[in-house]
Amino acid sequence: MSNEQAEELTPEDPRTGHVDQGEDAGQTDGVATYIASAFDQSASRGGRPGATAVVDNETTKVVAFEFAAGDELKEHAARHPVLIQVLRGRVDFTLPDRTVELVPGSLLHLTPMLRHAVRATEPTTLTVTMLLPR
Repeated sequence: MSNEQAEELTPEDPRTGHVDQGEDAGQTDGVATYIASAFDQSASRGGRPGATAVVDNETTKVVAFEFAAGDELKEHAARHPVLIQVLRGRVDFTLPDRTVELVPGSLLHLTPMLRHAVRATEPTTLTVTMLLPR
């Protein structure tokens, strides 16, 4: 991109942190972890969801949870920032100041140590992505 074509990216711009496309973009000696399905990695445990780590490396941990309707995770907190994504079903996600309903397509980010609780209103699969420090 020439100086005349260059544009400044703001922190909110989704391209911030990405490299240009083309032959000079990125590298070829990285690692790609493919999970064919995060569904049914574990089973409900009588009122509590089952959980299985589907990715676990030095920078990221992804845990797939399987909830039966009514399963709960009592109030707790994560040591790291997390992203919660519902793949199927729905849950009521209780935060200190409100409760939100998470459905497929929802994405919720929590800062470290933010207290929260989760209750499934129907059978649900969700993932929690822990963003670990480098």
